[in-house]
Amino acid sequence: MHNGYLISVIVPVYNMAEMIGRCLKSIISMPSLGVEVLVIDDGSTDGTGDTVREFLLQDSRINYFRIQHSGVSVARNCGISKASGEYILFIDADDEIEDGYLQNIADTAKSTMADILVWGIKRCFENGSVEEWKPDLKGSYGRQAFLEAFPRDQYWHHKGLYGFVSNKLLKKSIVDRYNLRFDQTMTLMEDYDFFLRGYARCESFYCFPETGYLYHISGSGSDSGRYSDSLYRQLIGVQTKCSDLLKSEGALTDVNERILTEAIGGLSLASFLEMKKARYSKVKTCMDFLWENPYCIPAVNSKITTKKALKRFILKRNVPMTFLFVLFWRLYLSLRLRAK
Repeated sequence: MHNGYLISVIVPVYNMAEMIGRCLKSIISMPSLGVEVLVIDDGSTDGTGDTVREFLLQDSRINYFRIQHSGVSVARNCGISKASGEYILFIDADDEIEDGYLQNIADTAKSTMADILVWGIKRCFENGSVEEWKPDLKGSYGRQAFLEAFPRDQYWHHKGLYGFVSNKLLKKSIVDRYNLRFDQTMTLMEDYDFFLRGYARCESFYCFPETGYLYHISGSGSDSGRYSDSLYRQLIGVQTKCSDLLKSEGALTDVNERILTEAIGGLSLASFLEMKKARYSKVKTCMDFLWENPYCIPAVNSKITTKKALKRFILKRNVPMTFLFVLFWRLYLSLRLRAK
């Protein structure tokens, strides 16, 4: 173990004075296990720091660092730089863990010595309902076998599970060797982006059905909210990175290619359909992005959609007609909303 620690638990927090206590309480209820806890306060302006300092007096494993408010990726990167354990683990400040969670993870890490471990979560909704997500993959995998297998679960069965930040244990030596850090320019799917780059560097993978992480979801938990056009470009960019990775590792099977083509095609159309405002400059920027990305136009071409006119305009790179389509689409949506 590095410096006596097997696992460095990184907890980024910003203005969560009420929830960070619940999170830390669930962590320190565990026996020592060779765990250090690094709480990275991203410049909170409420009582978060005071709450954390109370826990510092209760458990010497907890370390508190305060940084200037810069976003969750900066906070996580700060935690990575300060971690001294053999593995790193992330826990979000508004979540918590069940009894035995860290013990099971630690025991599995020691018995397998895998470069990265992946497990499940419990999705906890405000109405009290709970969805238990266990990875379809089980046991040990080499890199190519893992990359061939995970997209079906990631995109079809448990959407996002293999990009989720808190259900993985990653060797710190790999993080350091390849200087793996969260992309601080991203505001969406930066966790999936980080782990895709981690998957590219790991040789041994181990998946198991632990679900002791309680992921608290506010509201409906729906992913159907409207993103800005720039965020859609980020979403598409991550999917193309996944395609590039699978292709480079010989893992882009026919099924995986179909999965990612479907995802990229759907996001490409949505980048126009979900625009908050119809502006010619935004439509042109979005169109240029799709045509510059080698995956997008073939994906749009193969996408089955009821918006056939939009698809035709994109494939012809017809910016004026695409703009008019978006303009009338936004008008239609606003009239439908008023009619309700």
